[in-house]
Amino acid sequence: MEENRLQKYFEEMGSRQLLSEEQERELSAKVLKGDERAKNRLVEANLRLVAHVAREYQGKGLAMDDLISEGNMGLIKAAGKFDASRGLRFAGYAAVYVRRAMEKALQRESSETMVESRGDGQKRSLDAPLGAKPNLNLLSVLVDGSSPLADGRTYSRSQEEQVERALRSLDEREDRVVTAYFGIGQEHQTMAEIAADMGLKRERVRQIRDHAVRKMRKVFREH
Repeated sequence: MEENRLQKYFEEMGSRQLLSEEQERELSAKVLKGDERAKNRLVEANLRLVAHVAREYQGKGLAMDDLISEGNMGLIKAAGKFDASRGLRFAGYAAVYVRRAMEKALQRESSETMVESRGDGQKRSLDAPLGAKPNLNLLSVLVDGSSPLADGRTYSRSQEEQVERALRSLDEREDRVVTAYFGIGQEHQTMAEIAADMGLKRERVRQIRDHAVRKMRKVFREH
């Protein structure tokens, strides 16, 4: 976010009226029964919490808008689990989820930056390691669905052909994300780089990648 837009956002969040304890109890009861409107209201009334926590992590590796985006995801998750009947206030409960979401995003960014810093200039194939993680590649992700780490096995040409078949099952956007992230025929790109190239949010890129991997895994196992 640009500085003036960010300031405007903080001001808007600060002007929103907080919920009373009674209102939180009422909304919580509805949310636990599956009321999405109540969940949205609980989230929207507490967006200032995310903005406040984001300031704590500013300058640590992620842009403020990315921190807020990640924190909002944590806030939504907290809203779905919050049970006010236990005597808790939502802000205190949700802060844990918000901080955890931001910290995980920072850890991912740090890991991707380490990969990027290697800069060996080599093209990567289907079974080439992903950056600084020697056991992580697209083949290992598809072969072992329970873990992104391979066990050092040797991959055959037939398995590579299966991966190529699985890649062909992707639509144009999914293919672009997967080939860029896993460095297939090109340099590995971080989530931030892919998001910038495609004009998307980092979280949206991550969703596309995960959906594409699930689709590929299904095709891979069927053959």
